[in-house]
Amino acid sequence: MGLRAGSVDAVMTDGAPGRGVAASRARAGRDIAGQVVLRALNLALGVGVTLLLVRTLGTDGFGRWSVLLAVVGFVSYFGSLGLAQVAVERAAADPERSPHWFGALVTLRLALIGPVTLLSLGVCLVLADDAEMRIAAVLVCATLPLAVLSAVSVVFQLQVRNVVVTAIELGNSVVWTAAVAVVFLLDGGLVPIAAAFLGVATLTNVAYIVFALRASPIHFRRSRPLWGDLLRQGLPVGIGGLLTLGYGYVDQVIVFEIAGVRDAGLYGAVYRIYERAQFLPAALMTTLYPLFVAARDHDPDRVRRLFHTAVDYLLLTSLPALAISLAGAEPITRLLFGADFTDAAPALPLLMATFVVVSLGYLTGYLIVAYNLQRRFLLIAVGALVFNVAANLALVPSYGFMAAAWLTLATEVLVMSLSMWIVCSAMGVTPTGDNLGRIVIAATATGLAGWGLKEAGVPTAAWVAAAGLLYGGLVIALGTVRLGELRALVRRDAT
Repeated sequence: MGLRAGSVDAVMTDGAPGRGVAASRARAGRDIAGQVVLRALNLALGVGVTLLLVRTLGTDGFGRWSVLLAVVGFVSYFGSLGLAQVAVERAAADPERSPHWFGALVTLRLALIGPVTLLSLGVCLVLADDAEMRIAAVLVCATLPLAVLSAVSVVFQLQVRNVVVTAIELGNSVVWTAAVAVVFLLDGGLVPIAAAFLGVATLTNVAYIVFALRASPIHFRRSRPLWGDLLRQGLPVGIGGLLTLGYGYVDQVIVFEIAGVRDAGLYGAVYRIYERAQFLPAALMTTLYPLFVAARDHDPDRVRRLFHTAVDYLLLTSLPALAISLAGAEPITRLLFGADFTDAAPALPLLMATFVVVSLGYLTGYLIVAYNLQRRFLLIAVGALVFNVAANLALVPSYGFMAAAWLTLATEVLVMSLSMWIVCSAMGVTPTGDNLGRIVIAATATGLAGWGLKEAGVPTAAWVAAAGLLYGGLVIALGTVRLGELRALVRRDAT
């Protein structure tokens, strides 16, 4: 797992890997900022399209749609495993052969995707409770072979140009929103939605490969000998990630099968907000991961600074979501999804608390790969999955989707805590940030202000917006936001 000489230049290049052009000093800062802006727009579109889907499909139809996406999201992970993260690490450490590592990633995923697609389809058909859901299952599963093309987007992670991927994702959201709006206006149902999903996925995955091939050469020939290395390193990561995804998706299937389609629709609606919010930790860690790898073996002080900066920014972007949801979950849920989904409101703060935990989990997840801790993490993930599934089977029959929400939070706390412990022990760092107290103060004040405005009768959209603006002002006033620190970290790598 060690870095070879020259790997820092490979991570921080301005074009194809190995070109040897040093990145600009503000590259990572711009990349993160660009991602956050584009992903914020993506989040807004994602929330909007979720609202359209809810109104198009209704509670029961949205429950069926959520279950199909949960099954495909879980089973399809067998076709990706932890291969992308390992390919980035290998390409950063071996810049001369980076096109071959990228080619190996794509060809290996192509070899795996056939059985995965059939497995996904089989599970969806078994769970389907009517003909419409079965047809939709076929259309949704047809997206899986095309999804292999998106694997080439790792070239942008190596070049610290993740904003390109984010722009493609935003384009996907724009087209998907338009497609759902057309289905809504035409009073369509589950099958037209699934057909639109397949069409948009096709366009998006073609865009990935077109832009990636322009950014970097990808050599498919002679890439097969690299499969073994990718599998050896990626399989423990993949199994751990699969188990982690398991308790995020299996609970939705359990709710559907035990508590019924209405509970699945209620839980699926608020779960989509939780999923969409994860663009923030994803934006940060996709940019910082190559920098961690570059500094891992020769600059422990820089690794510690990166770690504490990452903790600060992950909490900075997740705690306000929890605070605002605690201030008024019911009016927020009613505003977003309509009166029919009001019963889902109690699950929203629980999932936003899970979002805070998962944000830190993004950090530990990437560092587990960087420090070759996959096998230890695998034990954690197995234990967590057993706990989650057993507890859901025991509690969902009595408490419905709320049991699933509580258990999602409990499981993520367990996994993140143990993962943070093994990562910090390996790195020799303390699991904290430099500005934790100020971030907590700003988030707490934001929640209290939002609650006060709500109690005063201010419309929901207005008090949520006001609370968000207050939080932005507080973190600036308290000196919590210091992008210069991140630029300084990058500057040491570019000089």
